[in-house]
Amino acid sequence: MTIMPDIRELRSTCEQMEERYLINPTIDASYHRLADRFAADLTVERDILLSRCAALMAIKFLSEDAAL
Repeated sequence: MTIMPDIRELRSTCEQMEERYLINPTIDASYHRLADRFAADLTVERDILLSRCAALMAIKFLSEDAAL
């Protein structure tokens, strides 16, 4: 059985991740470019929110990996 998260939960999670990770200017710039792209390509809010969270996680990982 699959449990789909409520759209309010997704919004809240996305906002929390943005607050946590967008203090880094490099992550902020890359994230906003990707978020704009996803918003242009996707139409369903759930998909947009999931893509934004995934983008934040990927950018954070890549920035940390580059720092090693």
